[in-house]
Order: sequence, then structure tokens, then C-alpha cells
Amino acid sequence: MTNEITKEEAKKAMEKGTHFGFVPHRLEIKGFSKYNHFPLNVLFMSLAKKDGKQVRGIAVYEPDFHTYKKDGHLNLMRYHNIYGGDCFLYIVYDESNGKYYGEKQINNKKVGSAAGKGDWHKFFAHLTIIGLAKGERCLFKDFAEKPAEKKQ
Repeated sequence: MTNEITKEEAKKAMEKGTHFGFVPHRLEIKGFSKYNHFPLNVLFMSLAKKDGKQVRGIAVYEPDFHTYKKDGHLNLMRYHNIYGGDCFLYIVYDESNGKYYGEKQINNKKVGSAAGKGDWHKFFAHLTIIGLAKGERCLFKDFAEKPAEKKQ
């Protein structure tokens, strides 16, 4: 048995829409170690075919520092979508057991969530693989099949 995907399977996946998971950098601000358990920003992306062209939609969420709250061993902060709308991401870190919980809400409706213990990479890969949701503000761009070559 092989784990490789055929070109035809890849083409079908792209036509239906594909999501990708991303792992953000940690938020590191000198003198504010309370933020070290939070990401600098969070990226969600989906690829799809639209009018015969391959396009990508991206939504980026940045921290709302004024929403940071510590309640006992729980640390919580809300993130806003830089493209506007009622689009928020909530990240909770539990110091007592190293667990993370993240929830994305669009127009006050939960559209996805993830939880994980101790593994930053796995947690954020699972959270962001939900991709874009209906009603989520995002930026759409054509997605080039091949990246432009660097000039030397």
C-alpha cells in the first residue's frame, strides 16, 4: 500500500477545495512572558477552482491584547480577522496541564475548534486545517501553478 496521491486525485481535491494547516510563530514580547503561550498570528487558507482558475483564500488573525485574561491557571486571548467582519479566534492555554484549546467563530457561530496537549505544532496544524468558513472575511488571489523563479 502506498501513501502517494495520483495526479487525478490531486486534481479532484483541488476542484472540491482543499485546506492546509499552518503552524504560527510564538508571540515573544520582551518583558511580557505572559504572552509566550500565544501565537504571533494565525493563518487559515483554502484552495479551490473558481471559474476554471485555481484560487486561494486567506484569513489572518492577530491578537487583541486588551482581551488577554488570566483566570487561575487558564490564559485566554481573542484574535481578530485583519480583513474585518465578526470573525474571531479564541485561544486558551491551561498552565496546569499544558493543554491548548482554540475556537473560531464567524458571526457569533462556532465554525471549528481544536484541542491538544503539549505539542504546539500538532495543535495549530489541527486548528488551522479547518480552513475558511462560509461568511469569513478573507483575501482571494489567483494561485500560480508554479512559483516565479528567482532572478540571480
